[in-house]
Amino acid sequence: MPYEELIARLGEGTVRLFDVREPIELVEDGEIPGAVNIPLGDVEEAFQLPPREFREKYSCEKPGKDDDDVVTSCLAGVRSFDALETLRKLGFHKVKHYPGGFLEWSERCEQEWKAKDETKDTKNSIETPTPVDKKESGNTENPTAPPTPPNSIPSPQDKTEL
Repeated sequence: MPYEELIARLGEGTVRLFDVREPIELVEDGEIPGAVNIPLGDVEEAFQLPPREFREKYSCEKPGKDDDDVVTSCLAGVRSFDALETLRKLGFHKVKHYPGGFLEWSERCEQEWKAKDETKDTKNSIETPTPVDKKESGNTENPTAPPTPPNSIPSPQDKTEL
């Protein structure tokens, strides 16, 4: 599953993401919000648990074998692919994996935040007006004023000057 689809489906709540890294990796590197951690070495046993035990151990509902909203993830796609194969052997044939893993996720999120910050900075910056030729602006009183469009409604400030 590509990054764009994963992020859209996470936002919609239409995907269940299982991170198969070791718990210490999540602490040290971070995690994708909403992911449930089941280390790769525990995947086979975990997905054979009865639903109640699965829910108690992992704080989420156990997926059904025909569910198409199950996605595995890891750091860079290797372990999540192994988890995908394990789950398919157990009969979860519609499971997918996120090959970019946490490395791609964190890199893409960082790029998106930087882009948002740059946009935010641009919107919040104060621009100084540039001088405008009197003839261009149509306003001989204030040569730095922007051109007055034809048939425009005068502002209250313009009315006081009339």
